[in-house]
Amino acid sequence: MVGIVLISHGDLAKGILSSASMLVPQLENVTGLTLWPEDNPDEFQQKVEAAVKAADTGDGVFILADMLGGTPCNRAMYSIGDKVRMMTGLSLPMLYSLINIREETSDLALLARDVMSEAKDAMVDVNELMASQKG
Repeated sequence: MVGIVLISHGDLAKGILSSASMLVPQLENVTGLTLWPEDNPDEFQQKVEAAVKAADTGDGVFILADMLGGTPCNRAMYSIGDKVRMMTGLSLPMLYSLINIREETSDLALLARDVMSEAKDAMVDVNELMASQKG
């Protein structure tokens, strides 16, 4: 099973992990790491590397980061490779999608395409949706 490491500024990663556990009570091999302003970026990078190593059961690891260009993402880039894939834009729908399809394949590129597609589909302007259904 593909492991999952969530990384973010502040409590976002742990909050999404908490919310995901409401949807999937038996959450396996998913961890969240947070970076605070007072944290040392080098030490955060070491935590990411350790979390990736712990999450890799042989099928690889997905890192879901809050945003491209932020310190968590920049420091996690040192961990990416053939068996470690990272995506940004961390959201509950993105994590939920990955949790639900990661047992179907260990092809990280295929998982990335599917997760990206489902995450994009989860973004909806509800006002516009409701207006289109009135007519």
